[in-house]
Amino acid sequence: MALALTGGMAVAQTPVVGPFPAWPGNSLEPAAVGPRSETVFNRARPDYDPLGIRWGSFIVNPSLSLAGTYDSNIFATETGALSDFFVHEIPAVGIKSDWSRHALGATVGGDFRQYATHTTENVNNFSTDVGGRYDISNGEYFAADALYQLQHEDRSSPNAVFGKNPTQYVVMGADLSYVHMVGVLGLRVDTTLTSYDFNNAVNGVTGATINQQFRDRNEYVIAPRLQYEIQPGYNAFIRLVGNERQYFSQECTPSPCTPASQGIRRNSHGWEVDAGTAIEITRILAGEVYVGYLRQHYENPLLKSPSGISFGGNLIWNATPLTSVIGSFSESVAETTLENPAASSSLETGAQLTVQHELLRNLLLLGSVGYVHDAYQGNPRVDGTFGVDAGVKYLLSRRWTATADLNYSQRNSNVANSGYNRLQALFAVKLAY
Repeated sequence: MALALTGGMAVAQTPVVGPFPAWPGNSLEPAAVGPRSETVFNRARPDYDPLGIRWGSFIVNPSLSLAGTYDSNIFATETGALSDFFVHEIPAVGIKSDWSRHALGATVGGDFRQYATHTTENVNNFSTDVGGRYDISNGEYFAADALYQLQHEDRSSPNAVFGKNPTQYVVMGADLSYVHMVGVLGLRVDTTLTSYDFNNAVNGVTGATINQQFRDRNEYVIAPRLQYEIQPGYNAFIRLVGNERQYFSQECTPSPCTPASQGIRRNSHGWEVDAGTAIEITRILAGEVYVGYLRQHYENPLLKSPSGISFGGNLIWNATPLTSVIGSFSESVAETTLENPAASSSLETGAQLTVQHELLRNLLLLGSVGYVHDAYQGNPRVDGTFGVDAGVKYLLSRRWTATADLNYSQRNSNVANSGYNRLQALFAVKLAY
């Protein structure tokens, strides 16, 4: 239900769309984990939480959501907006261990959409995730995770081509983390590998193939972080992030590549160094803020290599037992494929503020506002995307939940026909065990 601002887009979080900037360029998760960072929406509710189905030492949680959504501008166009209504089914199954030490879990889910009029926008999305934690000792562990996602690029993405159907792509990823938080000195090392595989699009008028496979790439990230506990609840940290982005082929205009065409391979590598502070004051306040310097070097001299101040932060403030305030801001280097002239990336700055409130024990309210500024490197285009969201969640019983959500997003751009205004209204019911 909360507003999601990713990749220069403002969309409702149901469903999640991408692709996403390379992790972890955006602000980090709060330093506090577990019950200390609980909010109104994620805290345990023994009277309404699904109990799950016990399977040995595991708990299985199946669910099915049925939703109807009205979209006032399905193609995210500046003029001639077309509206439509679509239904989507969101089945999911989660399984997690119920062990005193170590942990193992997995999720499988889908999002299947059918439009009333514009059936070319129908999509079938799928995702699966497997992760676990191996506890070495108290405060020391290894964590690993692997995912597979079949997604479709939202029409509002600046990188999306106007094909007959939304562009389909596959994301595969894995990460491995080592955490040693014993005593006043702590160490965390995160490593990730993410692979993107795009399908070609088809021109809806001519039937010609629109090459998208030049966007296929692997992204590697390593991020060690050293933390020092100044006093209980207050930590200082230094973080170093290194990344490598390797594309499988070069981009050509016109496509395919010929000796006369100009080929651009978007390979790059970058680094970021940050220093910051984290706080975790019991269940009331948790968050962190950091500042540093980043640089992304593109191997092709035709592509601009951005550099500059990096910063970010987030906050979870449980202002009262019934109200949570969640804020975040960050700057990162996001991949893009804008042309004329070719942009290497977008220097993306975003901020978001969300308020969650428990009006009744089973009636939860949410309001969110966010803004993303995209400055495209090597291209004069500058976008500003604003979004606001309001939602309500009604817990009918352990098994049944109803939600309603209203989301408005607007993008302003200095390039003609690149902005849009969009209103989305959603109502959903969920059955969970």
